[in-house]
Amino acid sequence: MLRILLRFALNAAVIVVIALLGWWGINKLTARPTQPSAVATVSAQPAVIDAIKNVNKQIFVEYYITKDIDYTEAPYNWTSVFGLKQQYVLLLKGRVPAGVDMSGVGEDDIWVSDDGSEVQLTLPPPMVFEDEVSLDLENSRVLEQSDSCPDFLCSDESEMLLNKTLPEGKSLIIADARESGILHQAARDAQLYYENLLRSLGFEKVHVIVTGYTN
Repeated sequence: MLRILLRFALNAAVIVVIALLGWWGINKLTARPTQPSAVATVSAQPAVIDAIKNVNKQIFVEYYITKDIDYTEAPYNWTSVFGLKQQYVLLLKGRVPAGVDMSGVGEDDIWVSDDGSEVQLTLPPPMVFEDEVSLDLENSRVLEQSDSCPDFLCSDESEMLLNKTLPEGKSLIIADARESGILHQAARDAQLYYENLLRSLGFEKVHVIVTGYTN
């Protein structure tokens, strides 16, 4: 009788061991491996740069300038004693554009808060786009003109206009636009434009700084 009980106990122990091993193996196969928690860090600066740099040269203001150009030419030799000279006054008109060149804006010029609610953008100083200054010759005209100098001593009128008067006139209307405050207006307009743009992107607090200019 004792032998029967011992054999029964041994068989029961073997069954329990087998069951435990089976349960452990099933858990081992079905359990998912534990992954370390990771926080993805995404830089918002490139996305903001793509949004604001739709064009490199952003024109915000254009001045229409009217300037009187007084030109006089006289030969520098003995004939000048006879009062030989040619002179005219040209009423020159032209358009002068100004804005900011966004081609140099990079990640260092944009700061975004960790929660994405606040942004600061630093713009380059405004500039006159001199390559895009256009002279309105159709509406320009000669106000006064006198010519007592023979063509072989003084420049031809068309040559004088193209090679001397117009280049000088372009520089003068650019200078007039600067003196009239075109760069200050371009700075204000650029600041307002990019403030509205950044707010439209979802930022709650927006700071736009124009280099060299204060409110």
